[in-house]
Amino acid sequence: MFNKLPKIITTFLLILSTTASAGYIDFTGTNEGIADEFIFEQDGIILTISAWTTNVNSNQEVISDWKRLSGLYGVYKGGSGLGVISNDIDGYHLDGGSSSNLNDLDEGLLFVFSEQVNFWGFAADYLSDNDDLNLSYVNILNSDEITTTDIFIDRKADSDGYAGFPISGIVGTAFMVWVDGNDDDVRIADTYITEVPEPSSLFIFSLVLVGMVVQRRFK
Repeated sequence: MFNKLPKIITTFLLILSTTASAGYIDFTGTNEGIADEFIFEQDGIILTISAWTTNVNSNQEVISDWKRLSGLYGVYKGGSGLGVISNDIDGYHLDGGSSSNLNDLDEGLLFVFSEQVNFWGFAADYLSDNDDLNLSYVNILNSDEITTTDIFIDRKADSDGYAGFPISGIVGTAFMVWVDGNDDDVRIADTYITEVPEPSSLFIFSLVLVGMVVQRRFK
């Protein structure tokens, strides 16, 4: 029994260290119409999504800063995912605009998590070969003012219809999924995250390593 004790401890510690929250957050299903924001929950992590517009030209030069939508305009949640309605004649998808037309702006969905997460990407639907999407880190200055740092720009999907836009685990609390091409026209269907381990989890993991060393010594 004494010889088995280190192995039992190691197994127990491994179980404790691998229970971090993770999973898909699905935006499809019930049609809920337009709102200033929609809130989702995954294993205690809260995701708040709001709608924003900007205006950039073909050289990625910013013509107008990000502006949050509210009231009659905002996030549209349909059965096939999330879009943005930014004016009276705008469609229900997330779509880009023309930099020369101030009534046809580039649209984005701001993802704000209640804590730091590993962000592994998102999936879009209604994709065609003319669609490409952008992803940016977001620095929230106040409720109506943000700045962004690009993660990728004008990325195409591997296939039409529904497809994922994966990215190696990036850590943060706020991200913008957006489009800037006049032909871009999609729905955002889901996202995937994992929890960033807390210091206590890292301590447990260190105990796992110690347990492995002790186990070897008792073999």
